[in-house]
Amino acid sequence: MLCVATLAACAGGSTQTAQPTTCSIEQVADVPVHMVRGHILAPANVNYAPVQLLVDTGASTSMLTPEVAQALRLPNDSYRTTTVHGTGGVVVTHNVMVRSLQVGSQDWQGGSITTGHLDRRYEEDPPVAGLLGADHLTGFDVELDIPHHRMVLWRVQHCIEDFVPWQAPHFALRLTRYQPNRVVTQVHIDGHPVTAMIDWGAAVTTITTGTADAVGVTAEMLAHDRSGSGRGVDQNEVPFRLHRFAELKIGPGTFRNPTIEVADLLVADVGMLLGADYVTSRHVWLSYASDQMFVEARPTPTPTPTLTPTLTPTTGP
Repeated sequence: MLCVATLAACAGGSTQTAQPTTCSIEQVADVPVHMVRGHILAPANVNYAPVQLLVDTGASTSMLTPEVAQALRLPNDSYRTTTVHGTGGVVVTHNVMVRSLQVGSQDWQGGSITTGHLDRRYEEDPPVAGLLGADHLTGFDVELDIPHHRMVLWRVQHCIEDFVPWQAPHFALRLTRYQPNRVVTQVHIDGHPVTAMIDWGAAVTTITTGTADAVGVTAEMLAHDRSGSGRGVDQNEVPFRLHRFAELKIGPGTFRNPTIEVADLLVADVGMLLGADYVTSRHVWLSYASDQMFVEARPTPTPTPTLTPTLTPTTGP
């Protein structure tokens, strides 16, 4: 075959140079979003019934609550269960069948989806039906602008470097893919490199106790910090401590004296969950197509004090 190809090239008298593939972006869905108790909620339809879904890049699979599955009379999937790895443990859940899962104009027609409980109850109308996870999100780039209550799904092809159609200054965080359906970036805490998973399902940024120990925060030091507990989709209680670190660097932005949750998270291969508090006051573009997250560098308002303060940089974007 090599000889044939060589003869053909010689017979033609010249060779053609491969043309570069053009970068293309296409808007697929434009969805209003809002924040409730630190979580990002988007309107959706399950079997054409109006609901809301929690946008969760840290969940490898989407999920519906058993209550919603029962209310919509979704049939069980007799052939499939799902092993859910939560921050506090592992649970096996049953799957149900849906005819349609729609977010904006994007409709995922038919399929099996797992069921499970959310970490808290929501008094919302339409009801909060579950999670929109990375299994559905990774097919798109996700532009999120919480200050303007907007999420856009983009279909991106053959794009590298900086391609987002923004006029405002911005920077890019390089991402790495971890299985299944996880994206991580590298940050620095008190000068130490830490692998952080982009997890918009986590209301606040949290680091593991192992990471804290590597940075130099001992168990004795944590014992003097304020404490609390949370609950993941596995429904296990996860105690945490609120520790004040000297510095957190994310890209060119520096956070001085940030208070960050420290907990015994059962997450593989990562030392931190970079939660929704990082995007609450920012315009970001999570590019699954190019393994980057673009962050707009614009003034950040001073947050209202909460149990765990919203991450606000003192220098840089």
